[in-house]
Amino acid sequence: MSEALPATVTTNASSRKRKREQESTADDRARTRKASFQDETYKKDMYLVFVKNALKEKSQGAPTEFDQLVARFSKVGTKNQSSPELRLWISALKHVVSSLERVHAPLVNVLIQFPWTTMENTFAKSYIDLMSMLISARPEYLGSILAQIALGFTARYVNDINAGKTRETFSEASLVYERQHTLLQRLLSLIPTLSTTLEPLIIRNFPHKRQEKPEQIAYIKNVLKLSEYCLELRDRILGLVIDRAIQIDVEIQVELEELDEGLLESATIPRVDASDESSEEEDPSDNLSINSDDDDYQKEEKTSLKNVAEMLAKLDAILKLLFEHLNPTGTLSRHPRGRSSSSDSESGLSTPTRSKLKSTQPTEDGSLETLQAARRSQFLTLLTIFDRTILRTFKSRYTQFLLFWYSSLDPEYTDLFLGLLVSRALFEQDQPAVTRSAAASYIASLVSRALFVNHDSARRTMGLLCEYLDGQLGYADDLLAQAQQNGELGAEGLKMSVSHFSVFYAVAQAVFLVFCFRWRDFEITADDEEELAARAGKKWITELDVVQRVVVSPLNPLKHCSQNVVKQFARIAQKTGFVYCYGILESNKRAEWAASVYSNSTASTPIKFPSSGATTPATPRAQTGRTASFLQSPARLFVVADSALESDINTFFPFDPYKLPGSSSFIEDIYREWSMVALDEDDSDEDDENDDGVVVGDAGEEEEE
Repeated sequence: MSEALPATVTTNASSRKRKREQESTADDRARTRKASFQDETYKKDMYLVFVKNALKEKSQGAPTEFDQLVARFSKVGTKNQSSPELRLWISALKHVVSSLERVHAPLVNVLIQFPWTTMENTFAKSYIDLMSMLISARPEYLGSILAQIALGFTARYVNDINAGKTRETFSEASLVYERQHTLLQRLLSLIPTLSTTLEPLIIRNFPHKRQEKPEQIAYIKNVLKLSEYCLELRDRILGLVIDRAIQIDVEIQVELEELDEGLLESATIPRVDASDESSEEEDPSDNLSINSDDDDYQKEEKTSLKNVAEMLAKLDAILKLLFEHLNPTGTLSRHPRGRSSSSDSESGLSTPTRSKLKSTQPTEDGSLETLQAARRSQFLTLLTIFDRTILRTFKSRYTQFLLFWYSSLDPEYTDLFLGLLVSRALFEQDQPAVTRSAAASYIASLVSRALFVNHDSARRTMGLLCEYLDGQLGYADDLLAQAQQNGELGAEGLKMSVSHFSVFYAVAQAVFLVFCFRWRDFEITADDEEELAARAGKKWITELDVVQRVVVSPLNPLKHCSQNVVKQFARIAQKTGFVYCYGILESNKRAEWAASVYSNSTASTPIKFPSSGATTPATPRAQTGRTASFLQSPARLFVVADSALESDINTFFPFDPYKLPGSSSFIEDIYREWSMVALDEDDSDEDDENDDGVVVGDAGEEEEE
């Protein structure tokens, strides 16, 4: 027992020693923390004293310390300071924001331009707090802060702040942009009306259409994100982005028109490598005859082709951003309305029941109705932009597909879009003729190409177009009668320019094109009980009666409309037993030949249409009223050609196939290709001598049969 006692005593002593050491260590840590805190507080106090003194002396005309303070936030001064040190300066400045005067503007300006987005998170939060306090105390600096934020949305801003850095120290663009948005959201919460100051700054910093794709995409992404939380600018920003897209779109079409025809097809594919010559299949001996001028010409053409390819890729990326912005998440099934298209049913298709749209689940703060109201508001904004800009831009090729896609999301949107187009084209006579003609072209393309425009809508629209044509035939009859009454008829009759009837020809072309794509929808079927009872033995709906009269009228739309559309219409109209057009087409050819022989004759040689024979409709219709007198009157109306106007009418098909690969996924499921509705190939041989072997697949293109 006496031997075990010392061991116990030793163990207790060791335990007490360890306890004293732990307590000593804890005390040391506490003292260290206290000293560190005191040191931090001391530093803050020292920085604050320096800042206050610098501002005071600057106000009294002694700028030395103030200039030193400004230099701390200059580009050179920042490199020599650590982030914690800079954070102490920011902390000190928070306490003197209310003391800043006009004389201290150089300090405020350098703070606003400071590259804070590249700093660590703690500093970034302090900087956001400082800017928030600054505009609360000195709102006159709001414009400068917003200007820097708008600049911070550009790719060149990120490039500038990364200039001279190694790849390891590069600032991520996504982080830079995210911090700019965080600051702007904070300022917006403090000053809800700042959108009026921000809008012109957003416009000013918008990249020019010629700037590179990364610059365009970076800025557009940021302003579209801005529109999600700054609702006052939502519509304006959407309009700005669409305006930029349509500028690029039009520029592409202008460039394409100037390209050599052999390069045109390649130029429509964004991924083409303009410098790749492997696709040229030329005889090597041909190179022997190419002189230096030819080499220069080819280089210039290939440079132009490369520029077009780059612009197409840029437009593709912009439109993809817009589609994704308008459709951020989820899908919504589109419920078919009315009867599906007969054309699609026979082709194994049906009216699409899928459309990309936001989730249909109720929102946290409301219901499904709230979401649908927001979507409808967005569509109305798009419709306004379309009416203001896109409809009146004649050479756009792809931008209008935003409306095409959005209209597929809801039957109401389809009706609103078609209603606007019909109103502009047919009923608003105060609209410029070019706008009305463009609207008619949009009607033709939309009804022909959109899978979501069903059987009933196609019939209603065709009925309105035909009603307009009937009215125009009566109007022409009135003109002729009035001229005859006033003694204004010449020896050959009344001559008028095609421009006087430009809308008539645009609507007639629309009818021809729609018939080519949707003729199955215009046949009387067993479902048309009233039509069957009223028109026993007839094949076509009543609305189409006027089309056959239009074809044989002296206004001669088969001459002045797109010959690609006319040839296809003539082919399909004959095969379906609707109307025979080839006699008139032959008469037109003879008239053109005669005009070329007699150069002193008018541009349009009068054409006499026999009352019977090859040029009459395959299925004769009754001609009554003013239209009948117009066709049978001995005094005739002759339309004089206008090549410039006809070129515009004939070449504008706004919804021709969508060939931008990046964004095409939004269109392909709701788009009717020609192959879906084309007649059987077996029947094509017998038409060769009538249509010269040309079949129109796309309205604006020809393909060899």
